[in-house]
Parts: sequence; C-alpha cells; structure tokens
Amino acid sequence: MKSVFLGVLLFAIGLVGWATVKLGFFKDVIIAEQPMPEMHLVYLEHVGPYHKILDSLEKVEAWAKTANVDCSKSFGHFLDDPEVVEHERLRSDVGCIIDQIKNDLPDGFKTKTIPAAKYFVAESMGSPAIGPMKVYPKARQQFTQRNLTPPEDVLEIYHRIDENTMKTLYLFRLPL
Repeated sequence: MKSVFLGVLLFAIGLVGWATVKLGFFKDVIIAEQPMPEMHLVYLEHVGPYHKILDSLEKVEAWAKTANVDCSKSFGHFLDDPEVVEHERLRSDVGCIIDQIKNDLPDGFKTKTIPAAKYFVAESMGSPAIGPMKVYPKARQQFTQRNLTPPEDVLEIYHRIDENTMKTLYLFRLPL
C-alpha cells in the first residue's frame, strides 16, 4: 500500500513539474512601456468565465480561414476585472486582429478599431493560461510603482509563431 501511495505521489509531482515547464511558467516575462499602433479587430462577444472563450475564438478563426483573412494574431479583450465582477457576468471580445475592417461578416460578428496608444506591454513565451498567475501581478506592480491606477480592461494578443510556439502580448493601457 505504501509503494502505491508513493508511486501516485511521484506521478503527481512529475505531472505538475511537466505542466509548469510545458506552460512556460519558468520563462521570463518582459514588461516595457511602448506605443502600439491602431488595431482593427473582428470578434465575437463572450459573457462568462474568461477561461471559456475558446469556442468563440475558434469560430472567428474558422471564419477567417474560410474568408481568406489572416488571423495569425488572435486576441482576447478582457473588459472586466475578475476580482470585482462575478465570473458569470465577465465580458470579453475574442477574435482576430486584421489589416482592415470588414463589412461582410456573419451574424453576431462585430468589428472595432482600437486607437493607437501607449501601453505597458508584457511579453511572454509561455501559455496564456499562466497570465493571471505570473503576468498580471507583475504588471500591477509596474502600475503601483508609478502611482497609476491599472485599467479595468486588458488586451491579450496571441501570436502563433509555429506549431509548438506561441508568444502572448498583454497590453495594459496607460492613462493619457
């Protein structure tokens, strides 16, 4: 019985270790203040827990593929603070950053343009799933050090570099 327990414990430790390395938990997060250009977005609105946006994102990516629209940079625009708003009421927009606004969109799809602005931009080569644990606290620290109030919304840009590599940019808009 003792050896079974030890085997299960070692397996669990190994699994957690593998997952933290695979998700990029030990990779550096670089934060810099920088201007970002105007961005054109095509998206679907999502209401509910942020970790459940994948279905909406996949619908936009599928449309982009059939419409021959470049969706190499997808995004999640998280509009509410999950520490303040009930998870079932969290609002987000998810979709693709595109070259120019499209007018012939399927039902439910929307477009918007985010104007050029200055941001704290956090760059991570890890999975976006580690953002709330690793990136967001580091960004909040930057705002605190400068006596600034962090914005309620955050734009995450997911740039797939190849089949196994993704770079995520987290954009925290700076006050004017």
